[in-house]
Amino acid sequence: MVVQSPPRPPTTTVRTTYEEPYVPRESHDDHSAAWAFVWILFAFKMATVFMIWWASKSYATTALLAATTWFWLAIPAVALAGPIAFRLRLRQVRKRRDALRRAEWLLDAPSPAPRRSAAPGRPRA
Repeated sequence: MVVQSPPRPPTTTVRTTYEEPYVPRESHDDHSAAWAFVWILFAFKMATVFMIWWASKSYATTALLAATTWFWLAIPAVALAGPIAFRLRLRQVRKRRDALRRAEWLLDAPSPAPRRSAAPGRPRA
């Protein structure tokens, strides 16, 4: 004996596209906390190195500190590389955009900015 299910009523909404389920991304607070932790570690490391160097100003201590702490300079290098690269790229893109805009509208090259006097309000002699 075969049991059949009753017919279902028609759906009221038509689903035309697939909607992906909500997946929470990492919050900005997580990254801020991680960078704050890294900078605190870096600051304490550098403060400790400075105090050791200040207490013992011998060549051997300086050489040992330099040999054991040089790789800590990678933290500020990595942290500053992104913003510096972004600014350099932004300058290149803006320069290229201005050149394309001048070429499109057949404009002359931009004139240099006028020079300002040494003291505001006083004419140059």
